[in-house]
Amino acid sequence: MTTTLRSSIDAKLAWTWDDRAGTSLITDSNRLAFDKSLADGVDADQADAVWHAEDQTLLAGQSTTLDLDALEQSCFGDTIFIPLAKVKAILIVNKNPGGSGYLRVGGAPVDEWHAPFGASGHTVKVMPDAPLLVCNPRDGWDVAIGGTALGLAAVGDDVTYDVAILGTLAGGSGSSSS
Repeated sequence: MTTTLRSSIDAKLAWTWDDRAGTSLITDSNRLAFDKSLADGVDADQADAVWHAEDQTLLAGQSTTLDLDALEQSCFGDTIFIPLAKVKAILIVNKNPGGSGYLRVGGAPVDEWHAPFGASGHTVKVMPDAPLLVCNPRDGWDVAIGGTALGLAAVGDDVTYDVAILGTLAGGSGSSSS
């Protein structure tokens, strides 16, 4: 069975600013957008694997680790493992609209993967009712021995979140997401 992964990364910030100057109305209506389609494969601007989890909950003070070289996924009644060699994009959405807790991303205690965050120990906060998108669609970030663990922790309150990771498989063996 041959499978093909079609993927895209989309982000947009749009605004309309109205300013009434005397009797005239000045309007600035604009947007900043990014839209990138990736072909199936393991080269630049390509991805051949995706992993996702929805409605994950961490209680306040709880943490978990995503092993990027062995992401477990239930798919069509079976369990598969997705071993990423590179990460092209991660989208995490903190789904707590009125909560006070945030999701701390990064800072795994062992084998920390910190590529998009700068250095070991660096983390990013995903605040309530907010997304975090980091992407490197051209080259991706390496997932290598000693740097495979992405840490997630709930700080201040319980956090429910969705996460999707787009990348390339170790060994470039084709899409494992079907």
